[in-house]
Amino acid sequence: MNDNAPWTCPTCQRVLSTPFCPTCGERRLRARDLTLRGLLAQVAQSVTNLDARLIRTVRCLVTQPGELTVRYLQGPRKPYIGPFAFFLLTNVLFVAMEVLTRSNVFSTPLAEHLRTQPWSEWARPLVAHRLAHLHMTFDAFAPVFDAAVADHAKSFVALMVLPFAIAPAIVFHRSHRPFVTHVAYSLHFHAFMLLLLSVSLVVPFVDIAMGGRGLQNQVLDNSLALAHLAICAVYLFLSAGPVYGARGVARWFQTLALTLAAMATFLGYRFVLFLATLYTA
Repeated sequence: MNDNAPWTCPTCQRVLSTPFCPTCGERRLRARDLTLRGLLAQVAQSVTNLDARLIRTVRCLVTQPGELTVRYLQGPRKPYIGPFAFFLLTNVLFVAMEVLTRSNVFSTPLAEHLRTQPWSEWARPLVAHRLAHLHMTFDAFAPVFDAAVADHAKSFVALMVLPFAIAPAIVFHRSHRPFVTHVAYSLHFHAFMLLLLSVSLVVPFVDIAMGGRGLQNQVLDNSLALAHLAICAVYLFLSAGPVYGARGVARWFQTLALTLAAMATFLGYRFVLFLATLYTA
């Protein structure tokens, strides 16, 4: 088929002379598209484009905090993966790293819920009532709970995105940004957090390989948690400028508020996991 010859868009039923339909984006079907070679070429092009966009998106997120959100809102958008799709990709990577390193970052064993969490005193009667309802002992129920909460922790990470989006909406309310700005910002922040966690999981994995206890070592666990918190705070500080125009002394207090909101969101996520697992395990 002559590439310059008129053709009819199968979707819009319009006669066109351009390679693509300006209304729906349909492309002119060429004879080579229906060959095995053409099919393989399309697959190679799709993979190459995805790889290029993924690398470009990760580089922008890590080296220019906040710019990815700005480019999603103002353009250009095409060279980058959208916020939600990118968040899902980083979540998949994080889950894969947890499986490979045999770690559970977000899950909290039942015993810790009853001893070390801010809601421990309130959780004890709930657990006691649940055990009585199930006619089970704590020793019998705890392994079931711990296995279930580990599975839930891998699946429900997205629950942190929307609550955290409320924080910049409040902190930067004078910027009069639409709420989608805060959601995109939250998605990019949590994508950064998941990438950071994926990289940091190598540390306990190496520690276990060298005979250590990994995240069971409280010193290592606390050190990684503090380092993670500090790096996330730096990301929030740097990203607040491009996205919200934050500057001066106020920027430090706004970053502190966002960091505290991220911590509160994380604790709230753990509490939701506790309740969801307690009544479904």
